[in-house]
Amino acid sequence: MTNRRFEAMLFDFDGTLADTSFDMVNCLNILLKKHSIREVPLDCAKNYISKGAAGLIDFSCPDLSKNQRKIFISEYLDIYKENIFLSTHLFDGISDIIELLITKNYKWGIVTNKPSYLVKPIIKMLNFHHQPDCIVSGDTLSVKKPSPEPLLYASRQISCDPLLCAYIGDDIRDIIAANAAGMFSIAASYGFIKNKDLIKEWGSDYTINSPLDLKNLII
Repeated sequence: MTNRRFEAMLFDFDGTLADTSFDMVNCLNILLKKHSIREVPLDCAKNYISKGAAGLIDFSCPDLSKNQRKIFISEYLDIYKENIFLSTHLFDGISDIIELLITKNYKWGIVTNKPSYLVKPIIKMLNFHHQPDCIVSGDTLSVKKPSPEPLLYASRQISCDPLLCAYIGDDIRDIIAANAAGMFSIAASYGFIKNKDLIKEWGSDYTINSPLDLKNLII
């Protein structure tokens, strides 16, 4: 519990706000099958989603040459664009938290390393009752998390002092970025994390096991 008050909450996307694991791993397995490579189980592969397409390819095909890797990533993204919203959904409790944020006059937004051409269609199909006040994608700026710049840019977009913002994410890069930006950093242990025991080493200000745990901070 903290006595710190906030005016805004910002969220990472994959593994924090939305469970995109089935669609992302399904597309990976479509690619692997195409190249006669052994498919990978969801429970193993989803731990690499926070590292994006490159992380999934590196996990499933560690012996690719530099050029092959580039081709595989490109093919994967093409497949994902066509199968982007088969099973993707908000994590349980997220809708309730957003509703509470709006009721309490908080602003909320999304800061993700996922490129805008992938993020925007998903956000549209998720059909939020209350649209985010800002969306900062991986290609909005020239830098991504763990740089604090995307988070600072988001705070400017919503006219909120970083010290009055909380940022929630399921990867150490999220926590590094939030801390560097001066925001209250929250680790989402329910996300796509390979070794949850390491969360305590990330240096977050707070850890949640469910989105609904955020209720304790929205006052």
